[in-house]
Parts: sequence; structure tokens; C-alpha cells
Amino acid sequence: MTDEDFPLVSIVTPTYNSEEYLEQNIESIINQTYGNIEHIIIDGGSTDGTIEIIEEFDKDYDIKWISEPDDGMYDAIEKGFDIASGTIYAWLNSDDMYLPWAVEIAVEHLTNDGVEWITGHPAHWNEDGILYYVNPLRPHFRRKWIKRGWYHGGGLGWMQQESMFWTAELWDKKGGFPEDAGLAGDYYLWMKFAERSDIKQVGTVISGFREHDNQLTDDMDNYSSEIPDTGVIPKLISTLYIQNLYSLSLNLIEQLK
Repeated sequence: MTDEDFPLVSIVTPTYNSEEYLEQNIESIINQTYGNIEHIIIDGGSTDGTIEIIEEFDKDYDIKWISEPDDGMYDAIEKGFDIASGTIYAWLNSDDMYLPWAVEIAVEHLTNDGVEWITGHPAHWNEDGILYYVNPLRPHFRRKWIKRGWYHGGGLGWMQQESMFWTAELWDKKGGFPEDAGLAGDYYLWMKFAERSDIKQVGTVISGFREHDNQLTDDMDNYSSEIPDTGVIPKLISTLYIQNLYSLSLNLIEQLK
């Protein structure tokens, strides 16, 4: 087997005072069915027990990590990818987890010609780390609509960041966040990715969004304030369930192949 058969996957975890959930995050990566993983933790200078957790895992698990003040989550993520050496990238926030097969599935799809960006089937963890909800509809995201910024809470719904993997080449060509991004940096990243590439829906739950009281993205007013007004068309598409019909039609086509 060659490096092409088992490419290195770089996963960046930004963290700050994350002692409550970080251990589960790290264990979910350790327990992957795929082994060639580089886990990079970028800490913003935590003052709780975060560093002690990282140091304890670092005794037996090869973590790349930095702890220093930064300019927020997206600055930390960019720092992580600056030192990444893999050919496949993802970031997993410190309060989130992967299912054991996540990286293996990402590698399976992202080593195919023409596939640069994949997402899994959306799901949600509860505060205790129990996967309690899986979207009954397998969603497909139309590239033209991503480019226009229509996938947001007031439009066609969210694209789940925790389930995204992409190639290092795509990041090198289109990666990065707006300098003033506070909460919605992922929204702008997907728009940039869509300028170059379609996104592939792999049809499998590989991660989920963790719901708890202290998460940054709980402040939806601030998140929404970073998103421009995209007009009435995405709202109309949502109201008429056109996005759902689009996903259903692609699901049917795939089943008939």
C-alpha cells in the first residue's frame, strides 16, 4: 500500500476553556477506523483544565498543539491549517465528535477523481453526547445556491460544518475566513468553496451538531448579523419546499442508478 491509499487527514480543533467536552472530542478521533490522522489542537490560552487534558493525551497520542492568545475561533483554525501536512482537511470544534467511521468515509470519497468536498447526513448530539436526532431527509446542496449564500437560517437552512471534509488543494485555492468573522466564518467559507467545486453528499451520518448551553453559535442574532440580506428568493424556495424536492429528486435518481 502507498501514501495514496492511506492519505494523511489533518483535523484542526480550535479550543478555549473547553475542559468539559474536549476529552470526548479527542477520543472520537483516536477511535476512528482510519489510522493516518494528524490531530492539531489550537488553544487560545485556556485558564481552566484544557491544557492538562491535552498534555495527558499527548503522552500516548501524537497531538500537534499550540496554546497562545489568538483573535478568536477562525484565527485559530487558520493557524491550524497553516501547519497541517495532510492532503485532506477538516475542523472539529472542541465540543463536537465524530462517529468512528467518519474519516474512513471521507477518505473513500475524497480520493476519487473530481471530488474535493463532502458532507455527511445531518444529525444532532445532545449535551450528554447522545446522538438523538438524524434528519429524515438526506439533503443535497445546490452549488449555485451555495455560491449565492442562500444556505442560512433565514433561507434554505444550514450546512452542517461538523460533517464537512475537503481536500487540502481546495483549501489552498479557496480557503480562509473574512478578517471580521465572529461566528459566521463557515458560511463564507462554503460560498468560496462553491466557486470552485460541487459538494458531495455521502448519505451517512459521520458527525453531528452538539447542543448545549454555552456554545457560541447559540447566539443566533450575532450570527445572523454577519450574513447579508439575500432577498426573498431563498425564503420563497424554502416556503415552497423546493429545496426538499431538489434533495428528494437527487436521492431518487441515485437509487435508480
